Amino acid sequence: MKTYPVVIIGGGMAGASLALALANAGIKNAVFEAVAPETNAQPGFDDRTVALSAASLNILKKLGLEKDLYSVAAPIKTIHVSDQGHCGFARIDATEGGVPALGAVIENWQLGQALNQAISSQPLIEYHAPAKVVDIEQSADEATLRIELSSGTEEVKAGLVVLADGARSPLRQQLHIDAQINDYHKSAIVCNLTTQLPHQNCAYERFTQDGPLALLPLTKNRMALVWSKPTKEAQSLVELNEVEFAAKLEEAFGARLGRITKVGSRKSFPLIQLKAETLFRGRCVLIGNAAQSLHPIAGQGFNLGLRDVADLTELLAAAKNTIQDDELALMQIVGSYQLLRQYQQKRHPDREQTLWVTESLARLFSNSWLPLSISRNLLLKVMDTAPVAKGLFASQAMGFGFNNSQMASHEE
Repeated sequence: MKTYPVVIIGGGMAGASLALALANAGIKNAVFEAVAPETNAQPGFDDRTVALSAASLNILKKLGLEKDLYSVAAPIKTIHVSDQGHCGFARIDATEGGVPALGAVIENWQLGQALNQAISSQPLIEYHAPAKVVDIEQSADEATLRIELSSGTEEVKAGLVVLADGARSPLRQQLHIDAQINDYHKSAIVCNLTTQLPHQNCAYERFTQDGPLALLPLTKNRMALVWSKPTKEAQSLVELNEVEFAAKLEEAFGARLGRITKVGSRKSFPLIQLKAETLFRGRCVLIGNAAQSLHPIAGQGFNLGLRDVADLTELLAAAKNTIQDDELALMQIVGSYQLLRQYQQKRHPDREQTLWVTESLARLFSNSWLPLSISRNLLLKVMDTAPVAKGLFASQAMGFGFNNSQMASHEE
């Protein structure tokens, strides 16, 4: 029976990032992904896009992906926030913070390709797909996993099991880790499109009566749309022809970028916010969407997951340094109660703050009640005119939390 210090369940963006980070720290690990990487069914690497904060770009740079990412990612140099039907707006510019970019936008499949290429050249990672983990048994010293492979069922042992298998993680449920779920009864329409005027690397967030509408810059003067609508209406919009859909979108977004000249294939995804009650149980720990899934209004879902990866890697690397090259000792320590409790405590402030900010924005900017409408437009005006407020929100958008001092060290 094979043994590993760390087994990662789920080879999507969070799981793949952790595998690479651990291998770079000298920690052998195995990844078991349920869907073969060459199929279109892999939910982590589909046609959606991800807005990477400056903090996330720093993490991916440390993984050695900088060259791969910057050739296919579009930098965000400006963020423009507005409220449909009202005069309030705010604009955050990278130059005002003394940074080259507030973040970057990349298509999920491109990020997945970069991660998979890096993993394939890393000897400390064993990647198995398709491979479905159907059962986990835990003892004080180890975890035993039963895995369905194309060649049959096998068992492996691990010191630590990382669940990175998504918001609907069946293994989280098997471990009896409850989750608070807020169903917004809305869906996000996503697609790539082209506009008449160049986007000039500006990301737009427009709040409508039904929820937020985001247009994010992509390479080749394309833009990525994330449009929140009630689920039935979202499905109706997806089924419209290209001309009809473009007209509906122009009506909601306005004429800042001229006409919408081309619309790619559209899909819709249900919007929920999920928070696991605990980040670990026994020798199993949660990261990414398995730990928390966010409304896309602030674009912080994967960015928060990457910070899970960074903090867990830091703790595991420090543990490895205390025991030299003793793999048995490493298996004991990486899944210990003390280390996983430390991880949970380390993640608590960032996790709670990001979940609170996201939930608050989703409620504030998806409500047509007049007093709230007036309040949010005043908030946008304050953000646009008050340097301190603008700096705080720029810092949050860049993934540094409400901590302006961290912006100065964003390239370290």
